Amino acid sequence: MATYLPFLCIAIALSWQAFASAYRQHDALSRGELATAAIGSSIFLGAMAMLFIDGSLLVGALLFAGGMAIALLANRWLMSRWSLLAAATSFGSYLIGAAH
Repeated sequence: MATYLPFLCIAIALSWQAFASAYRQHDALSRGELATAAIGSSIFLGAMAMLFIDGSLLVGALLFAGGMAIALLANRWLMSRWSLLAAATSFGSYLIGAAH
């Protein structure tokens, strides 16, 4: 299972912007923005939980820090819906790989 943990790191990095967008804006969000934030939040929180459930505390913390570093360094390029689709694909790849 540990070989699939980097997929969770990628999912965290790619879903961070959608997760944080709901908490950064002070005005009302549209339905599309709310849907994006809900999907991003579930991917981000699910990937974070799986990191610490399936990996050790040290491995989980290192991969989480790596995912957040990627998310914060590539802030400008990760704001599209394509990155959220890639995050969902990465999270799904982890789930399929870990099940086998």
